[in-house]
Amino acid sequence: MGTRDMKVEKFLPIALTLLILTSILTAQDFDVVEFSNPYKYGWLNEYSRLAARDSLFINSMMLDEYNDRMQSPLLNALKTAVAPGWGHFSVGSYTKGQLLLGSQIVLFGTSFYYREQAMIDYRKYKNATQIDDINNFYNSAVTPYRQSNLLLGLFFVIWGYTIYDSVIETHDYNNNLWYQLKEERTTYKISLTPTSISVRF
Repeated sequence: MGTRDMKVEKFLPIALTLLILTSILTAQDFDVVEFSNPYKYGWLNEYSRLAARDSLFINSMMLDEYNDRMQSPLLNALKTAVAPGWGHFSVGSYTKGQLLLGSQIVLFGTSFYYREQAMIDYRKYKNATQIDDINNFYNSAVTPYRQSNLLLGLFFVIWGYTIYDSVIETHDYNNNLWYQLKEERTTYKISLTPTSISVRF
């Protein structure tokens, strides 16, 4: 056995003794009375304790339903990137989704129309042989081409905003969902708890 092993063997009992002494000195007494005192939770009697238990049960049910119905902002952003307005439709923001979708369709369609007009004049320009025709067709092609690029750029700006806004709308939906579930629970005529079933008329 080496000298190093002997030093470790001598040091080990001392370390264990120090550890035990430290845990004894820093340990706190367990207060059974305080632990079993129901008043620290605000339970004044058996009925308030049962009411707290029922409330906990209902909240846990609501939490399960909330987790089932909540939506992912990232997923809705991806939906919107693929099909503008899809993320808004997923969270029930139909009017805003339709407006953003419609504006993008109009911008893209108009941009495509102007580009086609520009290409018609550009093809004429390419085939022209007279200097006046070359200048006229070129000038005729430039204006709709610029308009097409401007509208296409505006389309991408609205597209990016739509993705961003779908994330905001999803966060708002998730924030309001808990209060919506709570309101739905209070309007139910049948209430289920661990201790009872109540029917309100």
